[in-house]
Amino acid sequence: MFRPLLTALTVAIFASHSYAESLDDLRAELAKQKAQIAAQQSQLEALATAVENQKATASNSATTVGFYGEVHYNSFKEPDPAIGKNNVHAHRAVILLSHAFNDNLRFYSEIEFEGAADETEIETELEQLFIDWRVHPKLALNIGQFLLPVGLLNESHEPNVFYGVERNPVEEKIIPATWWEKGVMVRAVPAEGLAVDVAVHNGLRGDINTLGGADGLREFRQEFGGSRAEDLAYTLRVKYQVINGLELAASFQQQENITQSHDLVVGGKASAQLMTAHVDYHWQNFGLRVLGAQWDIDNAVAKATGADKLSGFYVEPSWKVTDKVGVFARYNQWNTAANQVGKSDDEQLNVGVNYWIDPRVVLKADIQNTNQKNKAGDGFNLGVGLSF
Repeated sequence: MFRPLLTALTVAIFASHSYAESLDDLRAELAKQKAQIAAQQSQLEALATAVENQKATASNSATTVGFYGEVHYNSFKEPDPAIGKNNVHAHRAVILLSHAFNDNLRFYSEIEFEGAADETEIETELEQLFIDWRVHPKLALNIGQFLLPVGLLNESHEPNVFYGVERNPVEEKIIPATWWEKGVMVRAVPAEGLAVDVAVHNGLRGDINTLGGADGLREFRQEFGGSRAEDLAYTLRVKYQVINGLELAASFQQQENITQSHDLVVGGKASAQLMTAHVDYHWQNFGLRVLGAQWDIDNAVAKATGADKLSGFYVEPSWKVTDKVGVFARYNQWNTAANQVGKSDDEQLNVGVNYWIDPRVVLKADIQNTNQKNKAGDGFNLGVGLSF
């Protein structure tokens, strides 16, 4: 009689104990799942934060800041009337700011602080301010203020990319670099290795009576602010780069009127044409640059003074002795009034060395000989330049 009752009681006790264990297991499982859910939620929040940070980083990386600058020391055998016999100066410091809105639309700007060797004040210039809009894989538009596609140095003049302390006088006085204008430029690549640039922009502006001076047309460049544009100018450049290490290029520019006010100028309107051509060749350690440029000005006053033609050329062979050391020689010849009776060509020979501490940091030294009277332009130059 007691055995069945005892068995039933035993079964009930074990059943209640088993139920309690199951309830504890269920609670433990729920707690485990709750912890997993919390961990997953934390991971999702961390992922969302990472995505936002990545977006911010991508936006920041689309904006870049660059710089280039150089400091020079010049020493002459005879004192220069403007800068003396020995002179050291921070020639220029340039800040570059650019931004990529997307793969097809970019913005570029270049602000220069320049100090001439004969001045203590710093001149501020806005050299570039334009958008580069790629409307097709082989066609882009530059709109704003940009560097003109002429010569070798005008578009690429960071100190670590050329030989010699000073920029060559032919491209400074005849072309004249650095030369920017405001307008629209079409940049096309019609075939592999062939590039064509066509620009419509404001023209030069200056006093025709000042032509024939030492600086040529350099002072005719308009400033970066407001520019007179009664008479426009047009530039065409064709560049050929099919053969490895060889660049051939030629440019033509038409200036409608380099005075911008022909009604007030004796001799009438002063239209002008610029033609340039260059060869830039690199084979193993050997380099060769050859450039020629010529202006022809159609104006009675300029013709009467012989200043209706400005021309010049230079030849520059170079040799990379090592990856860090390069030597060069450059012969320059130019004339800012080539048709003027008795006006002889200016000549200058530079021989020197570049030492690249880093591909973007360079030390320079060169000896300079000229045909100036009393050897006034003879001497040597030292410099340091960098870009990043």
